[in-house]
Amino acid sequence: MLGKINFNFITDLSKLPQKVASAMSEIESPALVGANYNPLMYVGDQLVRGTNYWFIAEQTLTTREFDKHLVLIAVNEFENKFEIVPSSIMRIL
Repeated sequence: MLGKINFNFITDLSKLPQKVASAMSEIESPALVGANYNPLMYVGDQLVRGTNYWFIAEQTLTTREFDKHLVLIAVNEFENKFEIVPSSIMRIL
């Protein structure tokens, strides 16, 4: 169903399907200026314009104190290209 998140919690990130692993590697690369992300858990996918793959990740801001937060973040796959959805990043803790 379009827009609905299909939950599929996976905590062992070494056992992700190939497409999800490719999405996760986008989070691990320094794609966004000012923050680094360490994926902790795969949450599920969402059919939108392409597919959003949702993760819970540790966010480290590149501030003087290197502030850390727990965030929900999505990576969109469209036409075999992966990119973080900046508007998806929601702070949990």
